[in-house]
Amino acid sequence: MKKSILKFLVLIMLVTIFTYPVTASNVEEPIVFGEADWPGIWGKDAVVEHILESIGYKVEIKTVKNVIIYNRMADKEIDVYLGSWMPSDKPIRDKLKGQIKIVQTNLDEGLYTLGVPKYVWEAGVRSFADLDKYAEKFDHKIYAGPIGWEFTKQIKKAIKNDTYGLGDWKLVNSSQTAMIANMKRSVKKENWIVTLAWKPHWMNYVMDIKYLKDPKNVWVNAESRVNTITRVGFKQDHPQVHKFLTQFKVTNDMSNKWIYYIGYKDQEPEKAAQKWVENNLNIIKSWLNGVKAKNGKDAFKVLKNRINN
Repeated sequence: MKKSILKFLVLIMLVTIFTYPVTASNVEEPIVFGEADWPGIWGKDAVVEHILESIGYKVEIKTVKNVIIYNRMADKEIDVYLGSWMPSDKPIRDKLKGQIKIVQTNLDEGLYTLGVPKYVWEAGVRSFADLDKYAEKFDHKIYAGPIGWEFTKQIKKAIKNDTYGLGDWKLVNSSQTAMIANMKRSVKKENWIVTLAWKPHWMNYVMDIKYLKDPKNVWVNAESRVNTITRVGFKQDHPQVHKFLTQFKVTNDMSNKWIYYIGYKDQEPEKAAQKWVENNLNIIKSWLNGVKAKNGKDAFKVLKNRINN
């Protein structure tokens, strides 16, 4: 009797040992999104994550530096990136040609250049060429981001070459946070300031910023677009998600609001995304047109049923 029990226990152990690896290999792997550490992508990722998980897909967000995202996509460790800024990211994309796939331009209204408060713009500063006329009001200073940013390098070069008469101006570098905080203080007091600014960003939601023209093209990357890119093979592995990504496009107004609530008001990304999705089903419907949920049913209907229930 004891031998029979022993044999039964051994059999159970063998079955457990040999079936466990098979079970583990069948665990569904999440779709991994790369997320750079800046507010502009937090909102997009939160909304897309909420939609995909609502229609049955598992999503994982990995926050790492921009350049690392590209390298991990080439290694197929990251599946999707919604923050590929062009032409700023062109050098690294050129190096990885054939190792990433461009899916869609998810935002084509990006702007990244010198900006001034509305009251300064209304006083006559509409262009880089207007700055030196009001040098005293600006205290001969241009505020920009960290020293390593490409924009900073180009403005420094313009000052060195006395382009637009900026030869006696000073470039003030600081962190992104300090630069925006300084601009907010200046706007509150209605002081004159010219600083690097960009959209989409919550700064446009809390301040009325006007962007300056650059007739001599000191900074050729002012007008930007943001691409959705994927690793090679993603379309074949996740055809329905890929179809959704080809239809996912946002506006500056949408992004500014997401960035404001998530990046400025510190709302939980999931809660902010959920509320926005529930209030903008007409937009979501166009994004999910013809897309199937994980269970094979119409993705928009699945999403709507989940909201209603």
